[in-house]
Amino acid sequence: MYFILTLTVFIPIIFCEDRLVHVHALWRHGERNPRDLFKGDLNNASAFPDGIGQLTKYGIRQLYTLGEHFQARYIYEYKFLSSNYSNTEVYARSTALDRAFVSAMAFFSGLYSDGTSQEEHILSPISIHTIPLEDDFLYIIGFQCQRKEEIRKIAENSYEMQSLFSRFNDLLVEVANNTESSLEFDSALNVYDTAVLEEMYGLPLPDWVSARIPEWNEFRIKYVLIMYGYISFTNSPHNLQLELLKITGGSLVAEIVDRMIHKIKCERFQTPECLNIKYQKLYTYSGHDITLIGLFSGLGFKTFMFETEEMPSVSSSVVLELWENEKIRNSIISQKTFYNYYYVKIYFYQNSSVENPKYIGNLLEECQRQKGCPISYLIKRAELLRPKPDLKRYCDQSLNAASKDDLEIRHF
Repeated sequence: MYFILTLTVFIPIIFCEDRLVHVHALWRHGERNPRDLFKGDLNNASAFPDGIGQLTKYGIRQLYTLGEHFQARYIYEYKFLSSNYSNTEVYARSTALDRAFVSAMAFFSGLYSDGTSQEEHILSPISIHTIPLEDDFLYIIGFQCQRKEEIRKIAENSYEMQSLFSRFNDLLVEVANNTESSLEFDSALNVYDTAVLEEMYGLPLPDWVSARIPEWNEFRIKYVLIMYGYISFTNSPHNLQLELLKITGGSLVAEIVDRMIHKIKCERFQTPECLNIKYQKLYTYSGHDITLIGLFSGLGFKTFMFETEEMPSVSSSVVLELWENEKIRNSIISQKTFYNYYYVKIYFYQNSSVENPKYIGNLLEECQRQKGCPISYLIKRAELLRPKPDLKRYCDQSLNAASKDDLEIRHF
């Protein structure tokens, strides 16, 4: 009798997964009170106890909730961030306006909450960095740049913008007559930015204002689409669309992409310049609706409206996740090829009530049918839109004096 001994050999199988390397997040501040009152307003400052232009208590709660969503995703689900704040892991940037600054404080309170905080929560002591508004491209309205003003004047005199003004001329005239203001978009913005919020809060409005809020919303969206480079121009003496893209989103896109490249290099090759980025995992921007709009156009999106035709909501957020492909572990890597193993996933939180963000990277043609946007695509966008030779000298240089190379027609 023979016995056959069967040996079963267990060979361990190692499952490799793509690795999350870094996250950028930009959000619009939370719900706020009107920035100002208009001539003929039926309300006064006492109607807004939290202060003119300040976040409401609900606005603070919105960003706290958004922070909790990030906690669920990046601390618990991905186990990417530490559960306790570390200044080497996180960098927070904000515009120098209270509503953005306090939104950042509320966000990080939610990100590092212990799950027991109620409405009257304690704001986390996180370092939040800012610069003066006149120097800050995150708030293009307040950003001081000679070339920006020149580009804006050319855009407002374009056929596309004049056609828009002609269509909504009655609204502009009515605002000017009732508020004794100039016949300009900004005059209407000052009225209707306040009126939309007052209507939302159930406060009284003059009849001439309330009747035209839907018309104003349409006018504002079309104006922004033109001024932020989402449409091309006919008979423009300059490559006006490209210039608008540069001034509204170019610096932000270039800064984000430069940081990604720096992070990737420091993943592979350690140098003294890697000290600050080596352990950084999350970089956040606390900004405004126009900041998100500029980023979307800079990234190449054809619109900033993904589900409803309206401006980016308060507490909405765009997230760019930098991922490393697991194939890099079994490949021979050179300095020329290692970028090919990194890609970016782009997500959008429509507002703070959305727990799981919508993936929007597939709306970009160059990012379709793959894991995410190739880093090479983002590098091309950054180089196309980067103000050159640097932002200050770009701003100081008249558009008419710019070099032919800077104004050559390009496809983008």
